[in-house]
Amino acid sequence: MKSFLIFPVLFSTILFAQSQEMGQDIFNKNCAECHATVLGITNNDGYENTYITPAPYIADLVAKLKAKTASKKEFTRFIQEYIQNPDKRKSLYGKRAIKKFGLMPSLKGALNNDQIIKLADFIYTYKKDSKRKKLKVKIAVKKKTKGEKLFNKNCAECHAKVLGITNNGGYENRYITPAPYITDLVAKLKVKTASKKEFIRFIQEYIQNPDKRKSLYGKRAIKKFGLMPSLKGVLNNQDIEELSTYLYDYK
Repeated sequence: MKSFLIFPVLFSTILFAQSQEMGQDIFNKNCAECHATVLGITNNDGYENTYITPAPYIADLVAKLKAKTASKKEFTRFIQEYIQNPDKRKSLYGKRAIKKFGLMPSLKGALNNDQIIKLADFIYTYKKDSKRKKLKVKIAVKKKTKGEKLFNKNCAECHAKVLGITNNGGYENRYITPAPYITDLVAKLKVKTASKKEFIRFIQEYIQNPDKRKSLYGKRAIKKFGLMPSLKGVLNNQDIEELSTYLYDYK
């Protein structure tokens, strides 16, 4: 008797899995090219980093639509109507997003009702990073060196160690840094210099007498950010050596 009961359950499970898979296939074929599920990053000359997505990021879109609709039924109805007849008055995003990206192309005739329902169901159940597990990690507190303290006091305000992100209207994400990211700067300088001694000498000379001819970055970066202010007189020779050593060993 038990064996007869297993088959209906197994059959239902297979049908559900196929339904979910089909919804994802429909999304991948018709939507994923614009509504990214994983955001790539482009690095422009080492000083500007931008998320790549030609339309709202899918996790952001789902969150907005769930906030706008009161139930899964209403969520599905919105998807059904909007993807067949995109309308700027019904858009989840503002005028600026529409001006930049335009309205999405209509999928009327491209998908039948059954496909649209499966697509809407997949989008409704979409979860960002759903497979990631939270791990408890013990972090050892590392004592700051003098070089690190000097960096934090005199350099970190512009040369960020951790890049923040600003989300502009839900459709554009940018790294925030008013000068080259410190990891990028250190990497460039190590390529330019042949040894630790030469690396430290460059830092010692440059931070006291910034010179666009010696800059590690091009004209575009200098035009955008300007040259760094001189630290001549702010740090003594020993301070500069401590700072330079910290930068060389920075990871």
